[in-house]
Amino acid sequence: MSVASATCECCISVYPPRIGKPTSVHAPRSHCRIRLMRRYDAWSTNTVHLSSLAQALFIMHVARAVTTAAATLSSGVLIPLYIYPSGGPDCANWAPLFESIAAHPALPFWVIINPNTGPGNNGGQAPIEFQQCIPLLRAPNVVVLGYVHTSEGSAKRQPGVTQDVNTYAGWNASYKPDGIFFDEVSGESKNLDTYEGFVSHARPLFNDGNAFITLNPGAAPSDTDYYGITDLLLSAEDIYADFSPSQLSLGSSTPPSKQAIVLTDGPSSPPTSLISQIVTQDGVKAFYITTDTQVNGGNPYDDLPTDLEAYIAAVEAAQE
Repeated sequence: MSVASATCECCISVYPPRIGKPTSVHAPRSHCRIRLMRRYDAWSTNTVHLSSLAQALFIMHVARAVTTAAATLSSGVLIPLYIYPSGGPDCANWAPLFESIAAHPALPFWVIINPNTGPGNNGGQAPIEFQQCIPLLRAPNVVVLGYVHTSEGSAKRQPGVTQDVNTYAGWNASYKPDGIFFDEVSGESKNLDTYEGFVSHARPLFNDGNAFITLNPGAAPSDTDYYGITDLLLSAEDIYADFSPSQLSLGSSTPPSKQAIVLTDGPSSPPTSLISQIVTQDGVKAFYITTDTQVNGGNPYDDLPTDLEAYIAAVEAAQE
């Protein structure tokens, strides 16, 4: 998506990796709403809530017990899990997601992990907490995606994109992602060849040579050929109150079966009519709403929704 005029700016607070003090960064208003995924990673949301060992073992048991069948429903949820899992065996900050995955084995989950605005530790293994906790996400209905930002396909960033993909690919099999989530995607024709190169490089490195690829331009790309090179495309990343289904482009060249929507600042209870329209009527592949907020410079990905299970149950119920 093209950058808005420099006269339309807002100030957002970002937390640099491993540093707790916020830094003010000015960005075009369009980026304040649709380019936030990169700014918030697990290092910047390192809040640890410890549970008892008994709870931890129960969570591990439940997560691993979902081994009977792969997801059977057409639509699911795309979750930016940019939350530090916490150390040790309990992975407490991810526990609500473990439980929802176990409770909805027919529902597809695409879960994006983002240790440090990418894999961090270039050429090395994942942080120890991710080594411990990613395996607990494993289930037949879950696809784990590694976050990689692409800076609109800029030439300066291209070697870093390749390096990040290669780092994820070098992780141990027990916590290696199933594919890649490419963020800050241009969506313009002039950069299509660059993204074709990124995708071609990543495809054979994950999931036994068939990596799951997601692109995030934050809005419908100006060049619909982007749909042809990806498995999933984030065609709307927005504030809940500002989103309307009418802004979606749905057609043969922009298939809803390849589209995902992520909304922040959502209501406290699931908007069932909107979920029904997006999932049932429009057939969009992945939908996620979080109550976490980006209004007034907030971090919309530093926590899971206050009632994650209700939101997920609503997406499943819309398909029954």
